[in-house]
Amino acid sequence: MYRRLNFVASCVLTLGITVACAEPEADQAIFVQRESTTTDPSNSTQSLRVSSTVEVSEADARADDPAPTTAPETPTYNATTTTLKKRPWTLLAGGDVLLDLTEPEGVDPFTKVEPSLSSADVAIVNLEMAITERGEPYDKEFVFRAPGSAALTLAGAGVDVVSLANNHILDFGSEGLEDTISVLDEVGILRPGAGANNAEAYAPRVLVLDNEIRVAFVSASAIIPGGFSAGAERPGIADAKWAIPRVLAAVRAAASGNDVVVVSIHWGVERATCPSQDQRDLAQQLIEAGANLILGHHPHVLQPIETFDRTVIAYSLGNFAWHPRYGITGDTGVLEIFFDGPIVEGYQFHPHILDYLGGAMPVDSGDRYDRIIDIVEGRCEAHSPEPPTTTEVITEEDRDATAPTTEG
Repeated sequence: MYRRLNFVASCVLTLGITVACAEPEADQAIFVQRESTTTDPSNSTQSLRVSSTVEVSEADARADDPAPTTAPETPTYNATTTTLKKRPWTLLAGGDVLLDLTEPEGVDPFTKVEPSLSSADVAIVNLEMAITERGEPYDKEFVFRAPGSAALTLAGAGVDVVSLANNHILDFGSEGLEDTISVLDEVGILRPGAGANNAEAYAPRVLVLDNEIRVAFVSASAIIPGGFSAGAERPGIADAKWAIPRVLAAVRAAASGNDVVVVSIHWGVERATCPSQDQRDLAQQLIEAGANLILGHHPHVLQPIETFDRTVIAYSLGNFAWHPRYGITGDTGVLEIFFDGPIVEGYQFHPHILDYLGGAMPVDSGDRYDRIIDIVEGRCEAHSPEPPTTTEVITEEDRDATAPTTEG
């Protein structure tokens, strides 16, 4: 269905190549589209296009444009000595999903999403709620849950993986977490990031695609309410605040036996459109441990998308299915990643906004579209409001429970 696309690595850009290779910082976000490629064996050089916009018309995508005279240099492969088996596949990612209002009303908030989540080989979101009707609410300002049918809504929309490592999955205690895991298992949705103990919470979860590519998922949260961290005998989530070494160990373990490692991470400052230094530092550690794709959430607004060392980093994908929002917290989108086997070839971000039901619908013009493009392409400072002040309660039990161990 998709045409081939090459990944543009930061170190082969025509301008600033020396600086880009010397500095450890991530590049500005890039947007690429698949190009038709030649089958002429005398010319195995593959062209690619870097697009400054997100939306690409069907007519443009099918046009046989000649190669630009100033095209960046690309590697040439000897077609007579090297045979590469192409195994293209795609992953679609959305941000925070909350179905506490839509599910009781029988509303599917995913019907307008383009491309549809079911069109990809893998679709992943962050599940910002428990799926349960049991348990006592946690003592905090916001607690979220939806009935068991929410799992069917997710599966019906094409969701294959949900991250459970966040500050709401235990809003209704261990009973709520147990119910969530049980119903997700029933509908066949992978659910990394939480479990009955820390071995389960940190364990990579693996999907084997039809093309035999093994995709491992590791999820963790740097936002940790008291009592949410998994312990040796305590249900909870993988902790990316007090137990970063264990998260990195999980990523290394995932990378050692699989083709692609996707890390879903709950982090950052609410409503901040620019990533914090803590986010950037942790992203660098995750990349060094073996992450191919980092998907962030928690700020409830979009943040930039960057690339570094053939890894794509989406610092925050915003609210994907939420309560109705008409301002910046209602700006969202779908991140589409193109792979060839284990290699990231490129990505495209599809802007959406939340509709009056809280579901994502496409947008291709207007002030909100312009703001989305600004933020995801890295021009985030002008759109960042003053973040709220929040206080986390961390107990000594949490610190002890999240100390690195040799388990899992």
